[in-house]
Amino acid sequence: MQLSFSARLSLAALAAVIVLAGALAAILAFQLSDSGRRETAAVTSALAETLSRDPSVPGLVRARDSAALQPFAEAVMDEAHVSFITFMTPEGVRLTHRDPAEIGRPYLGSREEALAGESLTEIYEGTLGPSMRTIVPVRDDGEIVGLLSVGETLGSVEAELAPRVPVIVAASAAIVALGVLGALFVRRSARRVTGTLTPDALGRMVENYETVLHSIREGLIVTDASGRIRMYNDEAADLLDLPPARSGLIDVDPADLVVDAALREALMSGRRVVEETIANGDRVLLVNQEEARDLTGQRAGQRGRVMTLRDRSELQALVGELDGVRQLTETLRSQTHEHGNRLHTVLALLELGRIDDAQRLIIESTEGRQGLADRLIAGSDDAVVLALLLGKLDDAAEHGVHLELDVDEPTPRLPFSAAETVTVIGNLIDNALDAANTGPQPAWARLGLHARADLIELVVADSGSGFDPALADPFAFGASTKHPDADGSRGVGLALVRDVVTARGGTISITTAPTTVTVTVGRISP
Repeated sequence: MQLSFSARLSLAALAAVIVLAGALAAILAFQLSDSGRRETAAVTSALAETLSRDPSVPGLVRARDSAALQPFAEAVMDEAHVSFITFMTPEGVRLTHRDPAEIGRPYLGSREEALAGESLTEIYEGTLGPSMRTIVPVRDDGEIVGLLSVGETLGSVEAELAPRVPVIVAASAAIVALGVLGALFVRRSARRVTGTLTPDALGRMVENYETVLHSIREGLIVTDASGRIRMYNDEAADLLDLPPARSGLIDVDPADLVVDAALREALMSGRRVVEETIANGDRVLLVNQEEARDLTGQRAGQRGRVMTLRDRSELQALVGELDGVRQLTETLRSQTHEHGNRLHTVLALLELGRIDDAQRLIIESTEGRQGLADRLIAGSDDAVVLALLLGKLDDAAEHGVHLELDVDEPTPRLPFSAAETVTVIGNLIDNALDAANTGPQPAWARLGLHARADLIELVVADSGSGFDPALADPFAFGASTKHPDADGSRGVGLALVRDVVTARGGTISITTAPTTVTVTVGRISP
């Protein structure tokens, strides 16, 4: 028959009490001795600090006046009941001593900390035997002119503690009695928490806890105070391509992780991260990191950090697709509106008999578009890019902006899906058209799409006034210079562009005069 956890715990407590009875005397004696030493350390430290600040002391020490310092030290030793008070030069030459014959000889003990301006309390064997002593600097107008050591021999400390020895016996008996009562209390308390569960049953409960922890759909990484990873769950292992999680057996340096630089930096620095979007490989992660908390719920940085990871790649893809649909819808609307205006104008000119003007308008309307249309019909180019650019020509005309296109033939195939292509090119052109409208006239925008060796370069420039210098990161979510009441979303388009480009291993750079955004991505292998 297996004993319950509470029964085993109470038996262990009783066994501990029996062992305690045999070791109690030694433990209390040690504690008493340690307490005496700590009291002595406090006395010597307080006395040394007080004497070093006495207005008369710095001048006497600077003058090396042993004749005045020795009677002063002897008077204080008798009144404070300490074994010695030693004034000395910075070189350690004694100016006072319990034994006047030792004056002028080197001080025995540590001086480095005091010379550095710090106070030091230590046990050291000097001319009077082992002693607890505190050494402090003596300053005159901020300059260390000497040192002061105040100490009590350990023999004196133990002599003062001797009358307390009988207390040890009484304390031993009292603690044993309290131990028995404590064992009974522990049994009752444990029984309230664990009931009649056996250790095996509790083990199964812990296993269930581990199962739940590693089954949640949110990555969890725990680092200790030194920054090393001590625990992560299965979701974190999946998101970061780590080995399977093993409870209690993990000790990983974040610097050794094969993850993107931004995520590695967050783990290594331990900085606070709140809902920050970080790309890692082909995933877009939503990252949070906070200091660990103690059992009272208070932040406890010494316990380490806790990072949570959520995969927002699918959400990001949906947002990108929605943005692509919006771009295409806006393009079709602009195209329909612009063609309607032109057809009405041509019809009016024909009705008025102004055939030459109608022909001129038709030629101007098709200028710059026919080449793209021919390439689109030929079917040898990227149809998504060409169709989007055709629509953006109408959109630019509606905005009153001259849009120049410079696209290599055949059109370089971007390593994006159709929705991602619309997101990247559409948002960059839209932002360029908006910026150009706020700049000097005539307003213009340019787009270049070129194949460079193993790379594809997408360059969008405009005549606008550039990004707001107050924006720390123009591509961050929510970063926008649009008026709060402006139509459409704010601070989303460029953030989507960066997420898409970064996820595909590309880079984005910004230059000024004129404002130019350059996207560089690798070419698709044929």
